[in-house]
Amino acid sequence: MKTLITGLNNYLGKRLAFHLANEGYDTFCLVRNQAHFLNNTKPHPNIHIIEGDLVRERYPALLSDIDVSVYLSQDAAEWDEQYKNLELLSLVNFVKQARRSNSQQLIYVTRLRTPFIQEVQQILSNSYIAYTIVRISNIIGKESILMEMMQKVSLKWIIFANKRLVTMRTQPIALHDLLTYLSFLTLNPIAFNQSFDIGGAEVLSYKDMLKKYLKLHRLRRLIVTIPNFGNRLSAIMISLSTGVSVPRARAYGQYITTDLLCENNHIRDLFPYECMSFEKALEDALKAE
Repeated sequence: MKTLITGLNNYLGKRLAFHLANEGYDTFCLVRNQAHFLNNTKPHPNIHIIEGDLVRERYPALLSDIDVSVYLSQDAAEWDEQYKNLELLSLVNFVKQARRSNSQQLIYVTRLRTPFIQEVQQILSNSYIAYTIVRISNIIGKESILMEMMQKVSLKWIIFANKRLVTMRTQPIALHDLLTYLSFLTLNPIAFNQSFDIGGAEVLSYKDMLKKYLKLHRLRRLIVTIPNFGNRLSAIMISLSTGVSVPRARAYGQYITTDLLCENNHIRDLFPYECMSFEKALEDALKAE
């Protein structure tokens, strides 16, 4: 079985590629910079690198016998019209390659609140390939942005958090559980031409998650709620308090403008898998670190 995957700079991308490779898939990774990818990636007998650029359509001839093609959308500091156009152009060109390689399925993975998901679905519907759209919640795993932010903010004696971060709710999911769901959906006919929201079983606010993180580490911190600001100023505040870069903070701020809850839960009917608790997912992520 062969898979073509792009979007390896996405946190999930490289981890999904190695997960599929470990399951026996010959995994072909389409990356912009082969040398950079190889310098930051351990070798694997089932991982193969293809250098190319989907936006400019610059890449060598791809394989003609791919079973499943996976596209992971990228985070952006601002989901503006320019980003949207580039993302959709990249997806259109990826669909072309998926058709040329005779892919049986095209999986598109994105965040729960991608603002142009209808345009994405239209492109995939017109592809003449069985497609699966997967919208995911916050990931709990080694080096995920959620873990990175909680780890860095926990170093402060006084934690300043804007009202949006304190009150917004989400359904965080362990990396292992998310990969298990994606394995189930890969080349599974019951997932063809469908869309799924994937998150953990618990609904927690960001303040709830931070408190659980602090409790696990036996840390006492004062959490001070401050008013909401615009995304740019909020990004600077998040960056100063957590240490993550301003662009990553802006991307994250764009993502949590409202509750991030799974609306389309029918994957639980198709695959009654029991996700681990938030505390267990935290413990596993910390052990991995």
